[in-house]
Amino acid sequence: MRPTPVRIDGLDLVVWKIPVDAAGEEQWRCFSDMCPHRLAPLSEGRIEPKTGNLQCAYHGWEFNGDGACERIPQVDEESSVKMRQNQKSCTVAFPLELAMNVLWVWLGEGPPKGSPKDLVRNTALEDEEFYSTYTRDLPYGFDALVENLLDVSHIPFAHHGLQGTRDDAAPITMTMAEVDKDDEHGNIINFDFTDRTMKMSREASLVLRSPFFFFYDGKMFPEESADKNEVDNFSARRGLESAVDAARWSQLFRDDAEFRPFRLNVICVPVAPGMSRLILVNARKPGTESLFSKFPAWIVHLLSNKFLDSDLAFLHYQERTLRRDTLGGEPRSADKWQTGYFMPAESDKSVGAWRRWLATEGARCVECGFAEHLPASPLRRDQILDRFTQHTAHCVQCRGALADFDVWQRALGVTGVGSLILDRLSIGPTPVWLAAEIFAIIAVVGLERVKKEFHFVDYEHYKS
Repeated sequence: MRPTPVRIDGLDLVVWKIPVDAAGEEQWRCFSDMCPHRLAPLSEGRIEPKTGNLQCAYHGWEFNGDGACERIPQVDEESSVKMRQNQKSCTVAFPLELAMNVLWVWLGEGPPKGSPKDLVRNTALEDEEFYSTYTRDLPYGFDALVENLLDVSHIPFAHHGLQGTRDDAAPITMTMAEVDKDDEHGNIINFDFTDRTMKMSREASLVLRSPFFFFYDGKMFPEESADKNEVDNFSARRGLESAVDAARWSQLFRDDAEFRPFRLNVICVPVAPGMSRLILVNARKPGTESLFSKFPAWIVHLLSNKFLDSDLAFLHYQERTLRRDTLGGEPRSADKWQTGYFMPAESDKSVGAWRRWLATEGARCVECGFAEHLPASPLRRDQILDRFTQHTAHCVQCRGALADFDVWQRALGVTGVGSLILDRLSIGPTPVWLAAEIFAIIAVVGLERVKKEFHFVDYEHYKS
């Protein structure tokens, strides 16, 4: 496994895994992505199979799991021992923990406080297993990411055709719960809401715990006009249990005890000014299987890419407009959102609560100086909606699927050429060779179209 570069809040890190030990346990490590010798990125290095150390690709220095240097090839062993006793020879190692199928790193001073597992304590997620994740880096900031995920009113419009349609738009009621600043569970924002999606009434609650993790938990009650196929498709995308069969479908309208569950668990990570990372975490009850898990991961990831593409451009440009001073002065800080937003509806309460919390905490992502370093907007849409850089390049399942498609295309190409030669020489059953040629051409073209889905697909709302 290659060392993986990761950026969190402007800090460049490298994550790598020590080869499985005798006990068969995985040992993940996280270092500063910088060799102490000449500052080369360790993420460009390799795992040395003989020692299990992380080896810098520039001069071959090696570091063990604790960050200590264990080899300096340019000097004899006696000199190396003396040099490695100097603390400057070590790289910075950060505490790491695997929880919810996600690696968590402690970047604070001193030993870690608490555990990521505490985030789901006393919730329905505490007794569930986390079986898959989806990650994407996004070209807008952490504050914009969380704000969007707390905004339930944009769903029927921004995600039209993916989760319901524009016709689902209806008045939304929202109740914000009072949260103690010293809440023992780390809750920041809690709210309950009712709305309409996929021609179904939805009652749900949201809990934001720490600024990084939140989960939706709700129920959807079918209405007479509900489309069972649409609900089934949504259930499959979300990994929920399949909808009831047609024989019981009509009973749902007369039995309020029956409902469709709505679940969403998301981890939000600040990456850099104007950049954030979303990690979708899927959970299920132990011993159960969801439709979500029956599909190849790359198919599920392509669906998730499309969902995020549908409002990605909005958020990229919205963030920059919020920071811009319309009078031509210095960029304004995002905690001045009141002068930029007009939010009179009840459904806007959650956004206002998030912005007020950020301003109270003095979070760096909303400070004026932070805004001055927002990267310029790309000139082309394929750079904004760049699925390959934002997801595929660092997703082992999607990279693997692309590699498989390349192999299949080469095999199909050989099959097509061979069939063409045999057809022209009239060797064997000519109709079979002709059919093989046609199949090979169609399959190669089809795979090429699928491969494009991993790179860039424009999302144009005016066409839907």
